[in-house]
Amino acid sequence: MNRAYFGWLAGSTLSVFGDTALFFALGWAATGIGAHVAALVLTGFTLPRAGLLLVGGVLGDRIGPRRLLLGCSAIVGSCCLLLALAVSARGVSAGLLVATAVVVGTVDSFALPAAGVLPRLFVTDDQLPRAMALRTSAAQIVTLAGGPVSGVLVATVGLVGALVLDGLTFAVEFAVLLVLRPPYDVAPRSERRSIARDALDGLRVAAGDPVLRVILGVVALVAAFVLPVTSLCVPLLARSHGWAAGQAGLVVAGSVAGGLLVTALVARFGTFARAGIVGGVGCLCAAVGIAGLAVAPTVAVAIGAAVVQGIGVGFFTSHLAPVFVRHAPRSHLTRLQSLLSFAQTVPLIASTNALATLRVQHALAVAAGATAVAGVALLRRADAG
Repeated sequence: MNRAYFGWLAGSTLSVFGDTALFFALGWAATGIGAHVAALVLTGFTLPRAGLLLVGGVLGDRIGPRRLLLGCSAIVGSCCLLLALAVSARGVSAGLLVATAVVVGTVDSFALPAAGVLPRLFVTDDQLPRAMALRTSAAQIVTLAGGPVSGVLVATVGLVGALVLDGLTFAVEFAVLLVLRPPYDVAPRSERRSIARDALDGLRVAAGDPVLRVILGVVALVAAFVLPVTSLCVPLLARSHGWAAGQAGLVVAGSVAGGLLVTALVARFGTFARAGIVGGVGCLCAAVGIAGLAVAPTVAVAIGAAVVQGIGVGFFTSHLAPVFVRHAPRSHLTRLQSLLSFAQTVPLIASTNALATLRVQHALAVAAGATAVAGVALLRRADAG
């Protein structure tokens, strides 16, 4: 892989760390005001992101993903610094917290699809799985370290410091993107159609390609029932067993560590040849881990089950994500990536609320069953990849 990719990866990972610290600070400040404010902040981030992802995909294909990321980095960096001034002058309020979440969620809806396809602009197709696994590994390391570091940061400098840090990390990412030129960059499109028509054209391409269609369906199912496991089910499971918050954090860390192990190996050695089969086996492995969480009697067993789940998810994502990016036509790179993000975001909203109505062990059993169904579907369509 060329040095330019490593330069972009460093800048991108730094901005991920800034976002991690900011999200922790927002959640901490919001819960200090009240649970309803915390819910509003989460909604303020999620709704714009879900509603504008397809628009972000269209814009990325029109002006180019690198150019779109440059604009997003400049906007979110400037907004973070302006919001830091506002919080410093007026103090923490529900309105400012929600405004910050809305700004970050809106810009994220444009930046997320562009960032997802940028590795393809830096490396050749045969290097793509390793490049994307390296990016995932870096993000997972930030996730593992981000919680404790964010806690110390917020305790030291508060929300204002987190906003300034996030603004500075995006300034660095902007500078890196401005200097680096991806060797396989795509030219902006000269034709201009309506946003709705361009978005529908992306849907047409995805529906017409059997590989893209299968991956989108399976990713939607996996995201809907795997992502709530760590964000919703593990905290509920810990409370039902009387485990401490730190012990619940160890269970979540076990899942992240399992995924990190797989992506680090893929970054070093590459993927297996039959991506569809490996992805299906990964889903079945994740299903076993989730089922293990449902019946785990102790923290140690739960951590082991979480590691198994993380390993399965790691195999699934590290093998299917490069296949999706590689199959996307260069004229539709960002639009199709926005569809992939959309498939992960919208079903998650419905599934999280549905699982929350169940007893946690039953919710985990449902999640394990749905993940196993996704694995069987991939194994039956082993031509995916």
